[in-house]
Amino acid sequence: MFSIQVLRLSAATQDLPKSVICNVHGVNPKFLEIGERMAAADKEEGGDQKFSKGAYFLGKMVWAKGYRELIELLAKQKQDLNGFKLDVYGNGEDAHEVQSAAKSLDLNVNFMKGRDHADDSLHG
Repeated sequence: MFSIQVLRLSAATQDLPKSVICNVHGVNPKFLEIGERMAAADKEEGGDQKFSKGAYFLGKMVWAKGYRELIELLAKQKQDLNGFKLDVYGNGEDAHEVQSAAKSLDLNVNFMKGRDHADDSLHG
């Protein structure tokens, strides 16, 4: 196979000859608008607004996106995280293995199909 140049979307990917890092996606303007809207609402309410939905992890469901580290940390801190719930959003080739690993450790993780950071279901 001949290649003039290899485009990598992140420095986390394998470094290959003739490769350059080029993030072609950028930031969705809707995501920035959500941040601005939430910051304005927080300021109006005296700066005490809290995220009340718990926590979420969003990313393509492949081990390279940090799922192994996430599961290991949740398992290690399981006693301290009593009652803590995590929603995980993602699709990917490692989805079955990731979900099986979390289930085998009896972690309080709710897996759902992937969605964009700007999805209304995450921000209300």
